[in-house]
Amino acid sequence: MNIIINNSSMQPIYEQIVEQVKGEIIKGSLQQDTALPSVRTLAKDLRISALTVKKAYDILEEEGFTVTVHGKGTYVAMTNTERMMEEYRKEIEKE
Repeated sequence: MNIIINNSSMQPIYEQIVEQVKGEIIKGSLQQDTALPSVRTLAKDLRISALTVKKAYDILEEEGFTVTVHGKGTYVAMTNTERMMEEYRKEIEKE
């Protein structure tokens, strides 16, 4: 998973992470049950706070894109095609 953070963007870092992970899931690059990097690992790789990554992961879980198993990690949730199509439509409308 390749996440690029733009520090000069007006968009918060956690939102950048959420958008990029959602994009990877919608494109199919991240398949169901694929493990995401741990909060600490991703924070270290991106050189940001672990709390920022945690916030992004929490949002992804709230929106149904990921599932967190306590003590095991965060995984891509079972794909919901309706939700994926809705997100895809939002992305197209945004552009």
